[in-house]
Amino acid sequence: MALCIFGVSLFGEGIYATFSIKAVQSATLSLASSGVVESVFVEIGDNVKKGQKLLELKAKDLQENVKIALATLESTKAEHSFLEAQYQRYKHSQNVIDKNTFEKIQTQYQSSVFGLKKAKAHYQLQKELLDKTILYAPFNGVIVDKFVEVGDGVGAISSRLFVLESKQKKAIIEFDSQYFNQVKVGDKFLYKIQNQEQKIPLVLTKIYPSIDKDTKKAKAEAVFENIDLPSGIFGDGLIVRE
Repeated sequence: MALCIFGVSLFGEGIYATFSIKAVQSATLSLASSGVVESVFVEIGDNVKKGQKLLELKAKDLQENVKIALATLESTKAEHSFLEAQYQRYKHSQNVIDKNTFEKIQTQYQSSVFGLKKAKAHYQLQKELLDKTILYAPFNGVIVDKFVEVGDGVGAISSRLFVLESKQKKAIIEFDSQYFNQVKVGDKFLYKIQNQEQKIPLVLTKIYPSIDKDTKKAKAEAVFENIDLPSGIFGDGLIVRE
């Protein structure tokens, strides 16, 4: 079956469109904490996995605070376990022991419950403060830009550290707004890169709901499948329909 565009053969005229390639996910990364960079673990071009450590600040004091908080938590757990076991023993025999003694043990146990919650919260707080000095990759991708070196001072939120992009790319397709109501999800886009026609057409996956007031262009998206293209490449082509 020949490809047609709204009754016009592919070998005639389709809807002309231009496009540029962008990453499906792209993020400029920063930290929620300020300080001096101690270690940088990646360079431009490195592939990273979600959760991979990218950078960390000098945080010796925070590291010590975490160790102390953890030691306190472990000690509090041990004390709580002892008092809980003691309380359970006295609880089962409270009818044959002095009431004041039982109430004293009960108060100590209840206090240990509160103390354990407090120790857990303190440890979690110290750990979160330390985690804010470490930058992790928020998704799988490749480092495409880097703005920091070991020894640099960085400010919370405001300092750009890296740009991370997903390896999966999409085409942002622009066409004349007069065809806005005609182009549909599922239409094909036959495109060229550097005047070279590509064999496999793209399939439109999204039509943007508004028109650019400055360019008078409508926009659509299509996702590239199994193709390694850098962001920023552009070209043109025809939107067609089977």
